[in-house]
Amino acid sequence: MGDFAVPTLPMHDAAETRVFYEKLGFICAHQQEPPDSFLFMIRNGVQIQFFEAPGIDGSIRDHTCYVYVDDLDATYKAFAAAKVGKLMPIEMKPWGVPEFVLVDINGNMLRVGCPRLEM
Repeated sequence: MGDFAVPTLPMHDAAETRVFYEKLGFICAHQQEPPDSFLFMIRNGVQIQFFEAPGIDGSIRDHTCYVYVDDLDATYKAFAAAKVGKLMPIEMKPWGVPEFVLVDINGNMLRVGCPRLEM
């Protein structure tokens, strides 16, 4: 396996975060109970971990991660069908990458796009 990174984002509540992400098609790989609440969610090759941070302000978008997917349209449709969070439309970014944004119940912003390979 090559090198890779896994984002670790804050959450208010493990059970609510787990339900939110399961609606998006993620599965729970691990859920640690209090006092050290922790959640590990996987969808296809995407891995996101969450740590308990009950004092975070869900209206501030200062926690984000970028998710690269092979089929942006299918991922967008699946996320839209889940009807959770704040989903913004796909748009072409000035740097030539189409992407969309989903803000979860914790205020975490997931930017989802297709990779652009430089030649």
